Amino acid sequence: MNLRVLTVFLCLGGSVACAQVEAAVEVSFMRDVAPILNRRCTGCHGSRKTEGDYRLHSFKNLKTAGESDETPVVPGKPGESELFRRLIETDEELRMPQLDDALSVQEITIVRNWIEQGAKFDGSDEEASFRSIMPPREHPASPEKYRRPVPIYALAFSPDGSELAVGGYHEVTVWNPEAGTLIGRIGKLPERIQALSFSRDGSRLLVAGGSPGDYGEVCLVDLKTGMRSLVLGTFEDIVLDATFSPDESVIAAGSADRSVRAWNAIDGKLLWSSSVHSDWVTGVSISHDGRFVASSSRDFTVKTHDAKTGALFTTYNGHQRQYGQFTGRFRIYDVEFAEESPLAFSAGEGNAVRVWEVEKARLENGTAGDMEARFAKKGHTRYIDYGPQKTVYAVCVRGGSVFLAAGDGSVSQFEAETGNRVRDYSGHTDWVFAVDAHSKTNRLASGAFDGEVRVWNTTNGESVSAFKASPGFETAPAK
Repeated sequence: MNLRVLTVFLCLGGSVACAQVEAAVEVSFMRDVAPILNRRCTGCHGSRKTEGDYRLHSFKNLKTAGESDETPVVPGKPGESELFRRLIETDEELRMPQLDDALSVQEITIVRNWIEQGAKFDGSDEEASFRSIMPPREHPASPEKYRRPVPIYALAFSPDGSELAVGGYHEVTVWNPEAGTLIGRIGKLPERIQALSFSRDGSRLLVAGGSPGDYGEVCLVDLKTGMRSLVLGTFEDIVLDATFSPDESVIAAGSADRSVRAWNAIDGKLLWSSSVHSDWVTGVSISHDGRFVASSSRDFTVKTHDAKTGALFTTYNGHQRQYGQFTGRFRIYDVEFAEESPLAFSAGEGNAVRVWEVEKARLENGTAGDMEARFAKKGHTRYIDYGPQKTVYAVCVRGGSVFLAAGDGSVSQFEAETGNRVRDYSGHTDWVFAVDAHSKTNRLASGAFDGEVRVWNTTNGESVSAFKASPGFETAPAK
């Protein structure tokens, strides 16, 4: 050990009392150490980026030496552990993390105590990434008042349409959609809320989201207590969509970590996990008969899985058309099944929604031997042409209508069966990422990047209310 590192190491001993961290306290790797490494180190030493040929996103990798051939962790001996020496190094060219602030005294003390106590691993799988097996996070409270509006990525009507849940920062806010007034707040949730869905009886709220590039979570909130009643799963990246099956027996979700998972909605047991996409999973939907889970992705495909086993049933490639009117390769940002038919609606880049059926798509896929013949066929897909080329970020299928939210600030309504345009809803001035409709009350709600929520009457297209869904930022409804 060089003199510089030894000096820092010895000085740390005198700082422990100030940090009020006692070495006698048992340190848990998964609870105490993994979150530090995951937050401060895996950006340069993770599964995708490996400075110095060293990875520490899993315990197996953490124990394996990089290009220096120095042993990363020697149980009971922090001073002989290369990982610890790099954390307390004073030379910024050698210290971990590089080009960033050093770990705090308390964080370094936790790592040192863990090594001194034998560097034990208390996780479930040494080869699994820390993010995938870490316990659910305890989220901080949301701000009492927002200094600026928060982008809206998710919203949902309650079963009776009297309330509108809207995603906020570490919270879900609940509003009166008619008056645009705040009803309540449900806090200590993931940082960014990407998907919301009420149970049919209104007792539970499905919430999905997380922190981009860092953490994803799917949970159920008990609306009587306002607390998370069940965390279904955590992910290595933000969860971009989640949904109930029609009978509410299954919950499915998709993440930017490219995975799709399904759980038993009652006990939270994981039913299956799939990683067949090569890019973010942007949307998920479960068919009206509960047979299929469809997942859309930026990899230009929609994958359909067997809802019971997770086995890949077929791949829909209609967003990679090489002939006809709607040619091109387009990223897909959402997919939705019809409520009472086998139709699926998928959209993203380009200027048309694809309307298709899972079983017919599988028949048309055929084999590699008849690829040329298949490309020459028209296929069963129908197209809803929504006009000038723009990106659709959200699709909602309700009451025989298809509602689209787009990046140019537009919200549009089409007949699901014919594809005829019903009307356009204007008013947003920023990208619209969220849309939901309530058939019984004839209401449509949409949320935009600038934090504005707008509610319309779908019978005549008139505006009902408009407001910034950021408590404390604006007391009067937006005009």
